[in-house]
Amino acid sequence: MLTVSSEKLYRNRFSILLAFLALSFGMLYLLPIQGGVEPVNIFGFEFRFDFINFIPLLLALLAAAGSIWVFSVHPVWQNEDYSLYKLLPNLALPFLSILILAIVLMQSNRSLIWWAVFLTGFLIIVLLLRAEYMLIGASEKKNIWYSMLVISFSFGLFLLFTIALKNSSIRMFAQFFLIFIAGLFVVFRYNTLMNLANRKSMQVLLLAWITAQLAVALHYVFINPIQYGLILTGLLYAISSWMSQYQPTKKWHQYKEPLVMVLITVFILILSSII
Repeated sequence: MLTVSSEKLYRNRFSILLAFLALSFGMLYLLPIQGGVEPVNIFGFEFRFDFINFIPLLLALLAAAGSIWVFSVHPVWQNEDYSLYKLLPNLALPFLSILILAIVLMQSNRSLIWWAVFLTGFLIIVLLLRAEYMLIGASEKKNIWYSMLVISFSFGLFLLFTIALKNSSIRMFAQFFLIFIAGLFVVFRYNTLMNLANRKSMQVLLLAWITAQLAVALHYVFINPIQYGLILTGLLYAISSWMSQYQPTKKWHQYKEPLVMVLITVFILILSSII
């Protein structure tokens, strides 16, 4: 439970963080869609060393630092030592969501739709930050609605991220790295929420690696970006769910959630192909 003093301090810091994010995202509207710096050729690869291209990462890092500042007033630290390591699961998804939203806003045309995307994305980030704060030190059975919110948004963000990458001109080796990192964040957060007693770090790394490898294979298949994102996200969720429920004595048909997710993904893929 929040004490009166800690809740007041939390509200003050949370308001400051949200004001900073709103101002930072709003200022992206004034920036050009693409920087005017010519690419530099290094060993056959072209790089654009333009400060504007690093703004999303810088914003995400600053927001992560602000999140640490907000999360540090949680009452759980009254009973145990404050640890940045324990906060890492709660920081992964906000960092990723802010990075994705900043990239999308910078690459979008400046119009009324831009502001609609900004308001929608900002609302999602507010909900995520609130949910992650409530989940600090909580078990998987406590605050179950916040857990469901974080899980659904995490895989939704991964879907949007993979669709955006497929639709971009980023080189495949860079896409592989980005999908691996994004998948690692998503699976790690899912595993910490669903399986706190045994986080299975090596399996998390393996699943993120498999997803990134599949992304490379699908990159050269003639499918549209939505189908590409659905396949990767469906696989990521199905195997993540299977990992959290795995027991040596269980039969394959007893893993209902992963099977349902595979069927839903196949159905949506067929539907998207017809439409």
